[in-house]
Amino acid sequence: MPGLLACRRCGQHKPALDQAPLPGKWGPLILADICADCWHDWIEEQTRLINHERLLPSEPEHRKVLYARMASFLHLDPESV
Repeated sequence: MPGLLACRRCGQHKPALDQAPLPGKWGPLILADICADCWHDWIEEQTRLINHERLLPSEPEHRKVLYARMASFLHLDPESV
């Protein structure tokens, strides 16, 4: 069972994710600072962005856009990764 954390996005103490949701540098940052509820909100927003803006996550430039939007949505500092 995951512990509680003070979520950077919603500001509430909520359950954390069970494990890092992404590989690499972003994963531990999200695991430490974002609650499971806000991560799931991001997944829904990401799906909307991919469909609406016709982004292809396999394309490096499109991934950069998604990571930038994710950082903004989750109130993360992209300079810390």
